[in-house]
Amino acid sequence: MYIDYSRLWKLLIDKNMTKTELMKETGLSSRIIAKLSKNKTVTTETLVKICSCLNADISDIMECKEEKSLSLYNYYEKFGVKTECCENYKVVKFEYKGQNYTIYAMKDTITKSTIIHCGADGTIYKEQLYPFGGIMGPSSVKTALIKPIKQKDEIVIVLFSGKPNFWGIDEGIFISSKNKNKKATSIYVMTETAFKLFEN
Repeated sequence: MYIDYSRLWKLLIDKNMTKTELMKETGLSSRIIAKLSKNKTVTTETLVKICSCLNADISDIMECKEEKSLSLYNYYEKFGVKTECCENYKVVKFEYKGQNYTIYAMKDTITKSTIIHCGADGTIYKEQLYPFGGIMGPSSVKTALIKPIKQKDEIVIVLFSGKPNFWGIDEGIFISSKNKNKKATSIYVMTETAFKLFEN
């Protein structure tokens, strides 16, 4: 079971109140509001302050829900455990509906002028395009980002935020979020937006 604060946000809308106004009225920090937004644990004192401010009962601002009602992405956000962190990415592991997942979440936001290459050797590269390159300098720079490791009986997802262009997905060991042809050697590569809609 986990605590869901969706009722709190609905109550704020009903009372025509913003999160900023709630912070001013209760003295709560932006950090606490962020924790509530992600359905994370807060103190009883925090809940009492909110109830007093809104003239509400505890059941008006929160409810208990079962983890199985969470989407894969929300489960990753709430229960994923960071096991490694480096310059380019962080590694998050969790189990969802009996399946082990390892997420390689890339740190940089990728733009449309960046191509993500999924190489046959198992390495993922970033190629940054420079439209005014050429005479004054290189027109593109290619950098190795990661060579994800896949253990037996787990699903690996390499996650990018932003809007990159992908090359080489569905051609080797990497597959896209739209490709449901699961292979033992496959590693999914997708944007964060696609991951929010992805269910394996």
